Amino acid sequence: MMLSSQSRRGTILLLAIIASGCTSAPTPVSTTPGRPSRPASTAPVAAPPTLNASAVADEMVDRTNAARRAAGLPGLARSVNLMQAAQLQADQMVKAGRMDHDLPGQPYPTLKSRLAAVQYDVRAAGENIAEGQRDATGAIATWMDSPNHRANILSRDYTEIGTGVAAARNGRLYFVQVFGRPARTSSTSRVARPG
Repeated sequence: MMLSSQSRRGTILLLAIIASGCTSAPTPVSTTPGRPSRPASTAPVAAPPTLNASAVADEMVDRTNAARRAAGLPGLARSVNLMQAAQLQADQMVKAGRMDHDLPGQPYPTLKSRLAAVQYDVRAAGENIAEGQRDATGAIATWMDSPNHRANILSRDYTEIGTGVAAARNGRLYFVQVFGRPARTSSTSRVARPG
C-alpha cells in the first residue's frame, strides 16, 4: 500500500508525538549521611521541563534576604561578579557530576580561583552549595536547617551575594550561593570556610 505524501507526514508527526511521551526511568537521588546540603528524600528526580536559571537565582537571592530580614539583619546586595562566580561553580559541579567546594581538574577549582576569575577583590567570602533539591525554596530550606550553611546566610561579615543554579542532563539541580564583602578599602582578604 502506497501512502500519499500528506499521509506520510501525518504518520511521521503521530510517531514523533508518541515518541516524545516516552521517557526513561529517572535516576534516583543518592543521599550521603552528614552532608546537609543534599535533600533527605531518596525519591526520583524528574527533569524539569525547562530551567529558567536566572529566575531561580533571583529567587534564591530574595529568599536569602527574607531569611536575613526575619533574623533582624539587613539584606545583601546582589553582586554581578558574585553571580558569575556562583554560576561558574554550579556549571562546574554539573560537569564534574558531583557537589563539592573544591573541584580539582576544573578550570576554577576553588572559591578563591572563582573570585579571581570574576575579578572580585575580596575582604571576606563564603560559599554554600547544594544538590538535588527541586527548587530555590528547597535549597534555602536545606541550608537554613544546617548550622554551617545558616551561619553563612545570617553572617554579618558579608554585604553582597551571588547565586547560581545548573541542571544536569538527568534533571538534577545544583545550587550555589557565594557571599562576599569587597576589599574596597582593605588590603587584607580572607576566604571563609565553605558551609
